[in-house]
Amino acid sequence: MPIEYGDFDNPKKSAYSLERYQGSWEREYMEKLENDIFVKKWTKMHGISIPYITEAGHQRPYKPDFLVENIDGSKELHEVKGGHLIQNEDWKRKRQSAENWCKSRGMKFVLISK
Repeated sequence: MPIEYGDFDNPKKSAYSLERYQGSWEREYMEKLENDIFVKKWTKMHGISIPYITEAGHQRPYKPDFLVENIDGSKELHEVKGGHLIQNEDWKRKRQSAENWCKSRGMKFVLISK
Protein backbone atom coordinates (compact mmCIF):
# COMPACT_ATOMS: atom_id res chain seq x y z
CA MET A 1 0.00 0.00 0.00
CA PRO A 2 1.58 3.33 -1.03
CA ILE A 3 1.97 6.17 1.47
CA GLU A 4 -0.58 8.95 1.10
CA TYR A 5 1.04 12.38 0.75
CA GLY A 6 -0.88 15.60 0.83
CA ASP A 7 -1.46 19.11 2.07
CA PHE A 8 -3.27 20.08 5.25
CA ASP A 9 -4.66 23.47 4.27
CA ASN A 10 -5.16 26.47 6.55
CA PRO A 11 -4.26 25.03 9.95
CA LYS A 12 -5.24 27.43 12.71
CA LYS A 13 -2.41 26.49 15.09
CA SER A 14 0.46 26.60 12.59
CA ALA A 15 2.35 29.67 11.43
CA TYR A 16 2.07 28.32 7.88
CA SER A 17 -0.89 28.33 5.52
CA LEU A 18 -0.36 24.64 4.82
CA GLU A 19 1.45 21.70 6.35
CA ARG A 20 2.43 18.64 4.33
CA TYR A 21 1.73 15.17 5.65
CA GLN A 22 3.19 11.78 4.86
CA GLY A 23 0.45 9.25 5.42
CA SER A 24 -3.07 9.22 6.75
CA TRP A 25 -1.85 8.79 10.34
CA GLU A 26 -0.02 12.12 10.16
CA ARG A 27 -3.04 13.82 8.60
CA GLU A 28 -5.28 12.43 11.36
CA TYR A 29 -2.79 13.59 13.98
CA MET A 30 -2.78 17.10 12.51
CA GLU A 31 -6.54 17.20 12.98
CA LYS A 32 -6.09 16.04 16.57
CA LEU A 33 -3.50 18.76 17.26
CA GLU A 34 -5.84 21.37 15.77
CA ASN A 35 -8.62 20.28 18.14
CA ASP A 36 -6.51 19.77 21.27
CA ILE A 37 -7.34 22.57 23.72
CA PHE A 38 -3.91 22.23 25.38
CA VAL A 39 -1.96 22.73 22.11
CA LYS A 40 -1.09 26.35 21.34
CA LYS A 41 1.01 25.79 18.18
CA TRP A 42 2.35 22.94 16.07
CA THR A 43 4.31 22.45 12.85
CA LYS A 44 6.09 19.86 10.75
CA MET A 45 8.30 22.57 9.24
CA HIS A 46 10.47 23.01 12.31
CA GLY A 47 13.91 22.36 10.78
CA ILE A 48 15.02 20.14 13.67
CA SER A 49 17.49 17.43 12.68
CA ILE A 50 18.87 15.18 15.40
CA PRO A 51 21.97 13.12 14.62
CA TYR A 52 21.93 9.43 15.52
CA ILE A 53 24.16 6.44 14.83
CA THR A 54 22.61 3.56 12.87
CA GLU A 55 23.05 -0.06 13.87
CA ALA A 56 25.61 -0.25 11.04
CA GLY A 57 27.59 2.59 12.65
CA HIS A 58 26.69 5.41 10.25
CA GLN A 59 25.64 8.88 11.40
CA ARG A 60 22.28 9.94 10.00
CA PRO A 61 19.82 12.79 10.65
CA TYR A 62 16.51 12.10 12.33
CA LYS A 63 13.75 14.63 11.64
CA PRO A 64 10.83 14.23 14.06
CA ASP A 65 7.32 14.64 12.70
CA PHE A 66 6.02 17.53 14.81
CA LEU A 67 7.17 20.35 17.05
CA VAL A 68 4.34 21.15 19.46
CA GLU A 69 4.00 24.05 21.89
CA ASN A 70 1.42 23.66 24.61
CA ILE A 71 -0.61 26.47 26.19
CA ASP A 72 1.55 26.19 29.34
CA GLY A 73 4.61 27.09 27.22
CA SER A 74 6.17 23.61 27.25
CA LYS A 75 7.52 22.27 23.96
CA GLU A 76 7.53 18.72 22.71
CA LEU A 77 8.63 16.70 19.70
CA HIS A 78 5.98 14.24 18.53
CA GLU A 79 6.54 11.22 16.29
CA VAL A 80 3.72 9.22 14.71
CA LYS A 81 4.92 5.66 14.14
CA GLY A 82 3.32 2.36 13.22
CA GLY A 83 3.52 -0.14 16.06
CA HIS A 84 5.16 -2.67 13.77
CA LEU A 85 8.15 -0.30 13.36
CA ILE A 86 8.97 0.58 16.96
CA GLN A 87 11.05 -2.55 17.59
CA ASN A 88 13.39 -1.73 14.69
CA GLU A 89 16.95 -1.21 15.99
CA ASP A 90 17.53 1.99 14.01
CA TRP A 91 14.21 3.40 15.24
CA LYS A 92 15.25 2.63 18.83
CA ARG A 93 18.47 4.58 18.23
CA LYS A 94 16.56 7.52 16.71
CA ARG A 95 14.20 7.55 19.66
CA GLN A 96 17.02 7.49 22.23
CA SER A 97 18.82 10.33 20.45
CA ALA A 98 15.59 12.36 20.32
CA GLU A 99 14.85 11.74 24.00
CA ASN A 100 18.38 12.87 24.94
CA TRP A 101 18.13 15.92 22.64
CA CYS A 102 14.81 16.92 24.19
CA LYS A 103 15.96 16.32 27.76
CA SER A 104 18.98 18.58 27.27
CA ARG A 105 16.60 21.35 26.17
CA GLY A 106 13.90 20.92 28.79
CA MET A 107 11.54 19.36 26.28
CA LYS A 108 9.65 16.10 26.04
CA PHE A 109 9.66 13.48 23.28
CA VAL A 110 6.25 11.90 22.62
CA LEU A 111 5.72 8.72 20.57
CA ILE A 112 2.28 8.25 19.09
CA SER A 113 2.10 4.58 18.14
CA LYS A 114 -0.58 3.43 15.69
